[in-house]
Amino acid sequence: MIAYVDGGSRGNPGPAGVGVIIEHPTGRRVEISQAIGVRDNNYAEYAALLVALEYAAAFDSGSLQVYSDSEVVVRQISGSYSCQSAALRDIYRACMALVASLQHFAISHIRREHNAGADRLAKEAIDRATRERPADDNAVETDLAAQAFRKLVQLEQLG
Repeated sequence: MIAYVDGGSRGNPGPAGVGVIIEHPTGRRVEISQAIGVRDNNYAEYAALLVALEYAAAFDSGSLQVYSDSEVVVRQISGSYSCQSAALRDIYRACMALVASLQHFAISHIRREHNAGADRLAKEAIDRATRERPADDNAVETDLAAQAFRKLVQLEQLG
């Protein structure tokens, strides 16, 4: 399975979203565009990776190749950099636990122009989040794992 992932926020922090494109070995292509509440850009980049990893786990894929335009995420997940941010530590650990559950995992950095599909999906999610943004940005805290799981269940039902 191959995944192209991107995340972003409008403001730092601000309304945030993720875009993920999954390419199954069968040729099936799945696009995920999900708002994730008010987050910073680095968290959104990790959230996109988490969605891809959860998708692979839900479909019992033993193998996942991820492409991301976030050098920070790629280098931290690959072990070149350590994750020092307290704000990212939990989502980093969640990603690493899912990586460890796969038989084969690889993550590669690609230039933004080669990740246009995932970038488009992330921006669509941010646009939706901006339109739906509550008056008090702190009023709604998004549970990313529950949101990703609901999205996976919907995708599975679509077959």
